[in-house]
Amino acid sequence: MDLKDAIAIVGIGGMFPGAKNINEFWRLLKHGENHVKEIPKYRWNNDAFYSPDPNTGGKLYTTHAGLMDRHDEWDNRLFGISDAESERIDLQQRYTLECVHMALEDGGITRKELSGSKTGVYMGCMNDDYKMALYDDFKVGMNPDKEKDANYSVTGTSTSIISARVSYVYNLLGPSMTIDTACSSSLVAIHLGCQSIRLDENDMAICGGVSSIMYPETFLVLCRARMMSAKGQCHAFSDMADGYARGEGCGVVILQRLETALQMKRKIWAVIYTGCNQDGATAHPITAPSTQQQLELLKTVYERHNIDKSQIQYIEAHGVHTFCTNQFNEIQLILRKTNF
Repeated sequence: MDLKDAIAIVGIGGMFPGAKNINEFWRLLKHGENHVKEIPKYRWNNDAFYSPDPNTGGKLYTTHAGLMDRHDEWDNRLFGISDAESERIDLQQRYTLECVHMALEDGGITRKELSGSKTGVYMGCMNDDYKMALYDDFKVGMNPDKEKDANYSVTGTSTSIISARVSYVYNLLGPSMTIDTACSSSLVAIHLGCQSIRLDENDMAICGGVSSIMYPETFLVLCRARMMSAKGQCHAFSDMADGYARGEGCGVVILQRLETALQMKRKIWAVIYTGCNQDGATAHPITAPSTQQQLELLKTVYERHNIDKSQIQYIEAHGVHTFCTNQFNEIQLILRKTNF
């Protein structure tokens, strides 16, 4: 294993269905808890949208998703955001700020240390449900009282601000971007963060992914494309797969060169190696995965970083769910901390 350009994970934060922080998430994993459940009526009325017949237009043939409790509550003033502006901010911005805060606390990294630093932010995101909700206010019959807050709507709904908001709140001066490569968005975001550190664009990188589900519209188009699981469960890499189940949440990692992290006596979770490629036209149709390209990617990452495959502890990949996968292949290898 080549440690010269090794990237260390020095802080983590997250909130997911059934877990409002990383400690609760570890518990969830340990006990094998499944928090993909029937969509509650305070999100939307399943009875009005459900039909078991996948050919029924305007209907969903699935009723399940992984959703967080108390999803619309947050401490906006912790991040210097007024109550008026907070009302116009996408939940995905809120989740990201909270998870970045958790990750910094986990890594023992202070705001003072970060302010003015060459730290980049790379967040993956493909949903914009909040924008759909907000734009409904501007249709015929809009409540005039809401117009006074409209000046926050642009920054509140733009996905580019998911990452930019973090840079602004913490005064970070490295590149800041939100990446959409569909299901692989967070993986590609972390890959770009690793690359930026190796290129000396950043001393550290805050990376991750975020998703919020508020309305059934996306479910409708995914059901029409037969991408959703009728059982409401993901069975990636299994012959039981009949589609996938959607979920929401946010996960953030803080990355730094291993050499620097050791010098600064950081809390090191693991070393991470990443790789990325595209399928091009090696598989058909455009939604089909390419076995050839996925194998090529694994081979490239192993050889580029001189990795002993027996030392790999964890592999994260963009899983195939039978009917669809984004053509952007991404692989991340996490190696045991004891190796360094």
